Amino acid sequence: MLKRAIALLCCIAVPAVEAQVRVVDSSPQSVRSGVNRQQESLEQKTESYNQVQSLLQEVSELRALVEEQGHEISRLKQLQLDNYVDLDRRVSFLTGNAAKAKDLDASANTDSSVSTDSAVAPAVAGASEADEYKAAYDLLRQRQVDQSLVAFKEYLKKYPSGEFAANSCYWLGEIFLLKNQLPQARDWFAKLLQDFPESNKVPDAKFKLGKVYHLLGDKKRAKPLLDDAAAGLGDSARLAKQYLKDNF
Repeated sequence: MLKRAIALLCCIAVPAVEAQVRVVDSSPQSVRSGVNRQQESLEQKTESYNQVQSLLQEVSELRALVEEQGHEISRLKQLQLDNYVDLDRRVSFLTGNAAKAKDLDASANTDSSVSTDSAVAPAVAGASEADEYKAAYDLLRQRQVDQSLVAFKEYLKKYPSGEFAANSCYWLGEIFLLKNQLPQARDWFAKLLQDFPESNKVPDAKFKLGKVYHLLGDKKRAKPLLDDAAAGLGDSARLAKQYLKDNF
């Protein structure tokens, strides 16, 4: 009886073991399929990771570009303000210190009857060369920049080699620099240096022309002019030295 029971159990156990073995021992095709699925999942995750990293890099580059543009805008705003302050300082110096000025920009003393508190009308027919220059300069002193620009050009049209022609070229360069019209500013400063090499405005014009070339991106032309200006004396030398220190 016991032998029969043992034999019966063996008959039942063997098929069960065989079944278990068949379940565990998968076919090669099934194994390859599982590996392929794992590999595809890994590749998808790797691709997603790479895409995220690429997007993060693009965001970082865009952020840097925005910051750079912000700095450039701030620099241009500051430059325009510096130009205005510099022009205002020069005008104030000349009008308040004519005896110490090195040029004739403060020739307002030639006609003490003209009020400095109101706009000066363009010179009338028969006015002298000095009167016409003074009228243009007074317009600039009273911040009527556009009217002053026209008046200086009219003066140069009538007196291209006049006593105040070099100064008129200089102030036209200053006006265009203030208006951030760099090519025009460059042309007027260059005209002063070419046509009036003996003028006492040459050091100032060298500094300003060097600055304009630098702002236009032409460092090759800018540096010799700034070096020449820095080697001189006075405000133009001091400003040129500082500009070279800040930008070269």
